[in-house]
Amino acid sequence: MKRKAIVLLIVLTSVSLVGIVFTQLYWVKKSLDLKTEQFDNSVRIAMKSVLNQLMDIKNDSVFQQNLLLISCRKSKLDATDIIQPELLDSLLLLEMKCMALNENFNYGLYNKRNGRFVAGRFAGAEHKLLDSPFQFSVASLYKPGDYYLSTYFSGKTGFVLQQMEVWLLFSVLFLVVLIISFIWVAYTILRQKKLSEMKTDFINNLTHEFKTPIATSSLAAEMLLRPEINYNVEKIKKYAGVILDENQRLQGHVEQVLQVAILEKGGQRFKFRRTNIHELLLAATESFDLRIKKNKIKLNIELEADRQIVVADKVHILNVFHNMLDNAIKYSPVNPKIQIKTWNTNKHIVIRFKDNGIGIHHEHQKDIFKNLFRVPMGNIHDVRGFGLGLYYVKTVIDQHNGRTEVKSELGKGSKFYIFLPFNDGKLKV
Repeated sequence: MKRKAIVLLIVLTSVSLVGIVFTQLYWVKKSLDLKTEQFDNSVRIAMKSVLNQLMDIKNDSVFQQNLLLISCRKSKLDATDIIQPELLDSLLLLEMKCMALNENFNYGLYNKRNGRFVAGRFAGAEHKLLDSPFQFSVASLYKPGDYYLSTYFSGKTGFVLQQMEVWLLFSVLFLVVLIISFIWVAYTILRQKKLSEMKTDFINNLTHEFKTPIATSSLAAEMLLRPEINYNVEKIKKYAGVILDENQRLQGHVEQVLQVAILEKGGQRFKFRRTNIHELLLAATESFDLRIKKNKIKLNIELEADRQIVVADKVHILNVFHNMLDNAIKYSPVNPKIQIKTWNTNKHIVIRFKDNGIGIHHEHQKDIFKNLFRVPMGNIHDVRGFGLGLYYVKTVIDQHNGRTEVKSELGKGSKFYIFLPFNDGKLKV
């Protein structure tokens, strides 16, 4: 699938996902509003039921006689004479319970003209009760119509959410799973696409790197088969040397691919032994002696580490140094200057490979140690590779509990640092 198609698919899926999320949020809000409305209606029904019951009690003959006795002692009846606080309290609690409104609430009977409360559970909630939407006039019970019965639920929101907690949890859970799954799928698709491109690039480079020495060796072999060559010893040596060089080049490519394949499968065992890093560096540079002379490379070696003996796998560390030198030579095409320097920290020997080559752009520096990654070179194809060398370096150094770092500036060269711990604990007695 083409990259544009993948991006379009991800964008469309993202828009759809956002639409699903907002739709879900919309319906959750609608459900909350409905539950809130049901709660409000239940409170109003309970309060009206209480007032109706109080009206029935007021019209009762026994209650009327008691009021007559009270009026004989008073010039004017109070609101609490008709709406008795104890009776109001018991009726409200009973009705709220019947409506499944078990949440704690405040209520009060107050004079709206002066805001004075005469009955109820209102301590500390006077202002809330005065502003409560649940208020009913008791003018039908007591004249004049200045008295109101008000209720206030401090935990209303929590009570409503509690009624929906199961569905809310499921909604949140499904949305989170959906979003995480989408992000993971999108990331996987893009990653697989990138890996596919890298593998295609790797196969193309592999084909090129193998075709060139094969073609050169074939041409040299054809030249050796010509009759006139049989009597020219110099040309025989020349063409035989070409075949040998190209064969070694092919062998190097195959060995590099096989090394990485073995490391990835975990089939390679590391043999940790006391190893002199300075000796390995000198051996590595000696194997590049012909290339160094041929390319007129100025090589400066500063072995300043006082402690150069570490516990390491000699073969793999030597391969690491080969890879570092090979990269420094390949990517320093003009007046190459390479410096190898060592020094010690408390726990490491540090090996720095410095060159004055083409450098690496900052945005690519975090990726250069990844498998098959090659820095984009535009239309420049004179320097090729598989994207395996630095990956191999990092893998080996990681196995030694070390670390690799790079500092580079485009057009000004690169510095690669290898921090190799002494690893005394890895030595088998």
